[in-house]
Amino acid sequence: MNPLFIERMKKLLKNEYEDFANALSQKQVKALYFNPNKQDLEPLIEKFQLKKHHFVKNGYYFDHERFPLGKHPYHDSGLYYIQEPSAMIVASLLDIQPDDYILDMCAAPGGKTCYVASQLMQTGLVIANDINAGRASILSSNVERFGLSNTIVTNTAPGQLTKQLPEYFDKVILDAPCSGEGMFRKLDQAIDTWSLEKVKECAFIQKELIEQAYEALKPGGVLVYSTCTYSKEENEEVVDHLLALHEDIHLLPIPLQHGMMPGIGHEECCRLYPHKHFGEGHFIALFQKEDREMKRHNVPCVESTVKKDQMVLLNQFYKEHLKIAVPSYIFDSQQHLYAIRPYFPKLNKVKILRQGLYLGECKKGRFEPSYALSHCLDQSMVKRYYQFDAQSKEIQQYLKGETLQGTGQKGYGVLFVDSYPLAFYKENNGIVKNQFPKGLRKQY
Repeated sequence: MNPLFIERMKKLLKNEYEDFANALSQKQVKALYFNPNKQDLEPLIEKFQLKKHHFVKNGYYFDHERFPLGKHPYHDSGLYYIQEPSAMIVASLLDIQPDDYILDMCAAPGGKTCYVASQLMQTGLVIANDINAGRASILSSNVERFGLSNTIVTNTAPGQLTKQLPEYFDKVILDAPCSGEGMFRKLDQAIDTWSLEKVKECAFIQKELIEQAYEALKPGGVLVYSTCTYSKEENEEVVDHLLALHEDIHLLPIPLQHGMMPGIGHEECCRLYPHKHFGEGHFIALFQKEDREMKRHNVPCVESTVKKDQMVLLNQFYKEHLKIAVPSYIFDSQQHLYAIRPYFPKLNKVKILRQGLYLGECKKGRFEPSYALSHCLDQSMVKRYYQFDAQSKEIQQYLKGETLQGTGQKGYGVLFVDSYPLAFYKENNGIVKNQFPKGLRKQY
């Protein structure tokens, strides 16, 4: 490790430094949280020997060497999200209420977005943004896997959103880009790229971002700020920066337990160290803006843009293959149809990757359903389906992109892993044609 980093940590931790250094040589800890939109997940606790997360209500630790759950078909079905256990605490601190509007400013890969959006149980609004196109694409994929219909995914500078939506959000999440000191046990790259110059550069960006987060926060709203680093420059000094700029915002105390340490000079904040806490390094601060009893700013809403011929194809698909009603508000983006909510805000000069629930694509004379739509369905909602055990050869074949032998049920259906939807299929002449996304297919 960089000698300057070691010197700084010795100064910070004093006689605890050796315990900290020893913790960095231990294997990393893995955890997951369940998707509350899925039913009957309790048997998985015993099946995979999950241990309750000490802080997060539906979070669990697991042994990733014995149970590589990222490769399990249940992961592809969106039953859970694998997230570093310290990072998992951040979103769990927010008291999510029905119909909350939430902004996740630097959201990729999506752990915090999927947590808060799924806690809303398909109500409210989440705008999940990342400025990096590649990371935003991964974010969009995880939102799709979780079957979220209340989420807009954007790829833009956060300031583009906060300018258009001032004092609009009940909750704002700012998991800021940082020097990554807390990830040294997990990522060799974090060690290799560390420098004091990077710390200072990140702190400058973080101060800009937290000012933008403040602007987006509705009076009475709550902002959670987090980093995966130890430096005061990126943590407490960013907190001081915001408090000095605005008299109408204050810190909320974070309940400390199981090795969670107070911030330096701000006991309301939380510091997590790997020698104290079962997870990686993290810093968390929770703010609340003074409530001025003002309503949310009115902004123009997205209008339904679906064309008549597209609606004919969509209605025909639902009638032939599903047992549920066609969504009321449909947005068209170059033949790709999305189910939106009438209150979704209209965003100008912002690249939008997902506008609500992606239903599928209109092609020549037909509608082709999406992977995301299948994840919002259960067996009572579809007219045709096949169900296989998670360890069955059929599921393994399907995840590799292979076809299956059918029973002559012509048309679209959904393939279920046990009782959980995996993806659509299309059967013709007894052949179940694969609709599992090519980019997600497995190499066994």
